[in-house]
Amino acid sequence: MHTVLVIIGVLIGIGSAIAFVVVGALSIFGGARATQDQVVPGFRPDRPGPLERVLTLLGVWGPVLFIAVLCLLAAIQILRVAVRAL
Repeated sequence: MHTVLVIIGVLIGIGSAIAFVVVGALSIFGGARATQDQVVPGFRPDRPGPLERVLTLLGVWGPVLFIAVLCLLAAIQILRVAVRAL
């Protein structure tokens, strides 16, 4: 019975790790889409300077990359726990 519960826990862990990777990938996809559809077209009529462009892109991509890295680290940690359980 103990072995069955461990296997079920490992399967749940693998599923949650996959979910974290998907969330990280979707955040990168959303950041790319926001940049392409909202930020870059907004630069055209306003004609901001280079510093403002960099700060705007950093303001968009900073949190997106932070979320993606945290999701990847969480997925790796969950997989490490699942492998150790076996």
